[in-house]
Amino acid sequence: MIYDNLDSKKNELDQQPPLPLDLLKDLRKKMELETAYVGGYFDGSRVTCKETAKILYEDKTVEKYSLTEHIRVLNAAKVFEMIAELALKVNHQIDDSDVKNIHRIVVRNLDDNNGGMYRGFTLNFQVGSHELPDSIRVQRMMNDFGMWLFSARTLHPAAIAAEAHLKLMSIQPFGQGNACVARFLMNLILMRHGYPPALFSRREKAEYWETLEKAIFENDREGYDKLICRAVNRALELHLNTAQKKEVNEVEHDPYFLRIGQLAKECGERVSTLRYWTSMGLLETAGKTSADYTLYSSDILPRIRRLKELKDQRYTLGEIRRKLREE
Repeated sequence: MIYDNLDSKKNELDQQPPLPLDLLKDLRKKMELETAYVGGYFDGSRVTCKETAKILYEDKTVEKYSLTEHIRVLNAAKVFEMIAELALKVNHQIDDSDVKNIHRIVVRNLDDNNGGMYRGFTLNFQVGSHELPDSIRVQRMMNDFGMWLFSARTLHPAAIAAEAHLKLMSIQPFGQGNACVARFLMNLILMRHGYPPALFSRREKAEYWETLEKAIFENDREGYDKLICRAVNRALELHLNTAQKKEVNEVEHDPYFLRIGQLAKECGERVSTLRYWTSMGLLETAGKTSADYTLYSSDILPRIRRLKELKDQRYTLGEIRRKLREE
């Protein structure tokens, strides 16, 4: 099985001497930051990694973001702290009550009345037009899910974590914050088995949602399993390199380049719309490939989000162009 390939790296990590306390703190801080930033990015947050660090570690606000966006960042760090402590509890059996507790913190100060409460309305999956289980079935499915968590002990730890994440995303029992809860549950399971929390790259946002959709609604999980395995492997490599005092690369915060089709997937717009905005001078290209494909830098994504916000506010394209130049 694909997750068995992680064993040699995990065994090598287990043989390393304990890290000095200061290095251990730095590593945990890095994991906390990455989890809060990339998780938020996957769920539509506009807050960058540097801005996430400001909010978490410098006790600063970033004026261009709402109070809600600040609270989500702080809540993500609080959940990370909670699951790190929970993972160390001897004889603790992870169950559906942990799922509810994670959700309470995810929506703390945002939707306290519904924290840990299963939804009472219909919900659609984030990609496509798929309808998720109706509210009447959610309670029964979560009971079954809790029983599965109790009995799933013979699988590879990473396979249990991946399956738990997938099962929870196929139910999405809460009114909001389901993907965030599912990722934290996956990481709790990994950490409970001595693995570091999975480390996604922001480049994998579109792949994350697409492979989830295929796994849940088409029963095609090859891409999903590869993605989760890659995220767990990335975290193992970071911890192993730190333990062996090798050079640790930053987790892909530098701009990357996208073809127009890839950009369309990332920002949720049509290719024809992006071409039109480019011709209007609203978007800048970053050059061409040797095969003459137009490239865009990932740095343009916040500009597209801002463009769409202004468009929703009924500004004309000419007004949007002037406003973007001013900003």
